[in-house]
Amino acid sequence: MEMIAIKWEKSYTIGHEKIDAEHKKLFEIGAKLLKYKNDSRKIIEIIKELAEYTQFHFNNEEKFMKSIGYDDFDYHQSLHKDIVKTLNNTIKEMTKLSIEEIIAKLYTLINKSIVQHILIEDKKFHHKIKNREELKASFKWHSDYKLHENAIDEEHKVLFDIALKALDYNNTDINSHIKITIKELYEYMKTHFTHEEEFMEKIAYPELTEHKEIHQGIIKGLHLFLKELPKLAVVDFERKLIEYIDIWLIGHILYEDRKIVNFKKSTK
Repeated sequence: MEMIAIKWEKSYTIGHEKIDAEHKKLFEIGAKLLKYKNDSRKIIEIIKELAEYTQFHFNNEEKFMKSIGYDDFDYHQSLHKDIVKTLNNTIKEMTKLSIEEIIAKLYTLINKSIVQHILIEDKKFHHKIKNREELKASFKWHSDYKLHENAIDEEHKVLFDIALKALDYNNTDINSHIKITIKELYEYMKTHFTHEEEFMEKIAYPELTEHKEIHQGIIKGLHLFLKELPKLAVVDFERKLIEYIDIWLIGHILYEDRKIVNFKKSTK
């Protein structure tokens, strides 16, 4: 397995200073796995440190979620338990696994499970604590979202621009404006995914089938959103649209799409 560096990205921030700092610390601990990959004694120390700090962080995060009355607390806590269980199982298996196998398991845990957890689940409760105006003010394209694959980056930015246009309905028939722009977003997203899939085919991306399935899920979600539009109050529409783009689309870009670009780089 090709292992890129384990590192904290600015784009992983959820907007809560303490939680972001703890997330960053998790990545700093994880980064030591590759640094000391040939030192079995050090690897054991790092795994234990990672397990202890992960539990510490999850306890803090759960206290915060309780303090804000987070609706999905039980589900979120169950995800925490799954991650801790994986870490603890890895510690138990250390005598049976090679150092390479241990590093591979933890690398996947950090660069997949924890990254996705931050980008999707943790961002959800960040949205919970923001009011309507704060959410709208913070909703914008950031240079940190760039994958440095120009054609893909440009299309991602267009998707964001359309979503922003949907939220800008001054001096217009609000319902008509929302319906038109969300349909535009839906059609452009399908076009973008087609282009992205053609790109993956061109570079022989090994996870093309899985990535296509994720695209289908995102399109299905947006289609359901379109069907819900007539029933939504404007404030609910705004929250749902921002959540859809800021969590599901950006999470997809920063995790799944970044994997495509990293694969392309690794084949050069």
